[in-house]
Amino acid sequence: MNLRKALLLLAVATFVTATAHAQLGVYGTFTANRLSGLKTSPEATTPGAINNDVAPLGGTGGIYYDFYKVGHLVKLGVDARGSITTTKRGAYINANGGGARVDSGLFGIRAVFNAPVLHTILRPYIQGSVGIGRSNYGILYGNNGIVMKNNFEYMGFAGVDIPIAPFLDFRLVEIGAGALSNNHTYPLQSVSSGIVFHLPF
Repeated sequence: MNLRKALLLLAVATFVTATAHAQLGVYGTFTANRLSGLKTSPEATTPGAINNDVAPLGGTGGIYYDFYKVGHLVKLGVDARGSITTTKRGAYINANGGGARVDSGLFGIRAVFNAPVLHTILRPYIQGSVGIGRSNYGILYGNNGIVMKNNFEYMGFAGVDIPIAPFLDFRLVEIGAGALSNNHTYPLQSVSSGIVFHLPF
C-alpha cells in the first residue's frame, strides 16, 4: 500500500468516525417574542404615545443536522429556522393600531452536549444564528395594513430537549436573546417549547 492510499484511508476513517453519530432533526415550537427599544426608534414619530415593547406570539419551524462529534461530550451541527409571530396589540398606548409582527429566517451553528449518560435523559444545546428579521415594530401601518421592514437579525439560543421515543424529543424550553438591527437596534427575546422529530444517519 503506497502512502497516497494510506492517507486516503485515514481521511475516510476520520470522516466516518466523526460523522457516525450524525443526526437530522425537524422541529416545531410555540414561540413568544418580546421586541423592545421602540420609544427610541427613528420610526416612532410620537415616542410619548407608544409603549417601549410589543409581545407577538406564534410559531417556529426548523431543521438541524448534527454532523461532527468533538470528543465524547459535544456534537456540532447547523440549524435553519423560520418563525412568524403576531399580536393584535401594537405599540401605541391608546389604540391597538394594526398590531405587531416579527418574522424571522435564520441560519446558525449549534453545539449539543452529549455526555454518555446524560443524553438519554436530557439534551442541552446552545446555538448562534444570523439572518433576516422583518417587523413593523408595532408602529408602522399603511392604507393596506402593516408596513414591514427588513432587518439584520442575530440571536443566541440555549435549550433543553428531553428524549421521549427513539424518533421524538420534547423541547422543554428554548430561550433566545439578540436583536433586529438596521438604522436602530431593537432588542429581541424569545421563549419557545415544542417537539422534535429526529432520524439518525
